[in-house]
Amino acid sequence: MKILKKIGIALLVLVALFLIVSLFLPSNVRVERSTQINVPASVAFSQVNNFHNWPQWSYWDNIDPAMKSTYEGPESGVGAKHLWTSDNENVGHGNITIVESKPDTLILTDLEFEGMGTSRGGWKFRNEGNGCIATTYMDMDMGFFGRVPGLMMDGMLGGDFEKTLAGLKKHCESMPAAPAAAAE
Repeated sequence: MKILKKIGIALLVLVALFLIVSLFLPSNVRVERSTQINVPASVAFSQVNNFHNWPQWSYWDNIDPAMKSTYEGPESGVGAKHLWTSDNENVGHGNITIVESKPDTLILTDLEFEGMGTSRGGWKFRNEGNGCIATTYMDMDMGFFGRVPGLMMDGMLGGDFEKTLAGLKKHCESMPAAPAAAAE
């Protein structure tokens, strides 16, 4: 009986510690990664702004070759939506919708994984030197009880963001260069 009492007290202490630590952690978590791409921002932006392009470079779109994708709304920009279903537990079911699109600079998305609510994601592009800096990020509201697990989100998603950016970089840099404007 003493051992059960000690186990019960230990569990209460752990729960209390979890709750106290959660009070001091933010409920909002951001995971963000950037890379230099040796093309103008307009080229990278055009690849991201159209979900039909994503299978060519997005890590997430290539985890499950059997994933079923459908598209709704316009071809690109605000209102474009990609819906997917997969039996792969790392992909699942969900959708992503472009909710804001500013040419060559910004794309905001709402991302829903079935049963997990909506997260805001985005892409930022900035011309720099002979290329651009592409940044992708996701903001998540972890709620009160998700604050401690929220500490691990960067480690869980950051590598996937890096793979997606590497795929975008490789794809964009391998595209044929646009013809130079004729001299006047």
